[in-house]
Amino acid sequence: MKADIISIGDEILYGQIADTNSTFIAEKLSGEGIEVVFSTNVGDDVSRIAEAFDAAKSRADVIIATGGLGPTSDDLTKKAIVKVFKRKLVFHEKILKEIEKSFEKRGQLMPKINQNQALLPQGAKPLANRWGVAPGIFIEEENTLFFALPGVPQEMKWMLESEVLPILRSDKPKTFVIHRKLRTTGIPESAIYEKIEGLIDPKGDVKIAFLPSYGGVDIRLTVTPKQAVEGEAKIEELEKKIREILGTYIYGTDDQVLEEVVGDLLSERGKTIAVAESCTGGLIGAKFTNISGSSKYFERGVVTYSNQAKMELLKVPPETIEKYGAVSEEVALLMAEGVRKLAKTDYGLSATGIAGPTGGTPEKPVGLVHIGFAHENDSFAQKFQFAEDRLTNRERAAQAALNMVRLFLIK
Repeated sequence: MKADIISIGDEILYGQIADTNSTFIAEKLSGEGIEVVFSTNVGDDVSRIAEAFDAAKSRADVIIATGGLGPTSDDLTKKAIVKVFKRKLVFHEKILKEIEKSFEKRGQLMPKINQNQALLPQGAKPLANRWGVAPGIFIEEENTLFFALPGVPQEMKWMLESEVLPILRSDKPKTFVIHRKLRTTGIPESAIYEKIEGLIDPKGDVKIAFLPSYGGVDIRLTVTPKQAVEGEAKIEELEKKIREILGTYIYGTDDQVLEEVVGDLLSERGKTIAVAESCTGGLIGAKFTNISGSSKYFERGVVTYSNQAKMELLKVPPETIEKYGAVSEEVALLMAEGVRKLAKTDYGLSATGIAGPTGGTPEKPVGLVHIGFAHENDSFAQKFQFAEDRLTNRERAAQAALNMVRLFLIK
């Protein structure tokens, strides 16, 4: 089966938001053995949306469109569907009642304009929307499976996984495409390649791809076997060899994130942690608390951005800051020790640095970060030199801090 993904909205074409929906859909379809042949962005124009739908019908078995299902005048997806599939819009009383209930749960009255969302193309099947009010649309016509999903990522993701994929699985021939992602951090893509180059065989059954990001590099293993059991065995064999070479650079698999892995380690050991942040501005604490149940091990986080805050809250001596500077190993150590004492936790973690783009000097350039870690027996700090982009530096510093905790816990 071949698929075409269409993202609708001027905000995507103008670069006001990133098209994360297409990436998510493509990954999920690929995992189902469905080949994505085109991915298109189109603005809020009925004729152009219709053109995109027509083109997709001529080259794909599956069409998945996102966006344009809201109730306002710039939500034009249904009008384009009517034009292309030559169907009238039909009012569904049952859908309207579900929309009204959704507003009632929030203690709100439904605006009259939302009645438009109870209109569906004739013969279309509505797709449930757990997180919003706009139902999705499914049309099966000859050899084409057409889906229109909301543009809001949370709504789209749930609808794709709960409504769309089950339909595709029941309709397509049985195929096996098995993926495994090995998630690494603290090592660049080129170094990974050099280490595992001997395992890469372009003609082999298992394909290897490198997916770098600011947080690390994912190694994706893909196999298309005749039998699922056979594919799993081949993936596991190669994964074992890669793990033997890369060791602790690998922190997780598939969709695991580093903060989840660190949280599990803290929970398993019955340990607690507190964080003092300067250059990361609360990002490390935010990552910890992204994980449900993190209150078991994450006690608190403080943002001590100014020197005064470091002195008042963490008891960093002013003479230490004056002698070594706020961005230094000495201050990072004292910040970690200070927050640990303040919170009465097993561990203290800190980050201080120069995020940029201003504030750097030849001795302490932009991207310099010191991360401190304190525990019951000792404390230590590590120096990092990142790039010149502020947001990138914050993300990489937070990832490095979490990884320091992980490496300490697994040693």
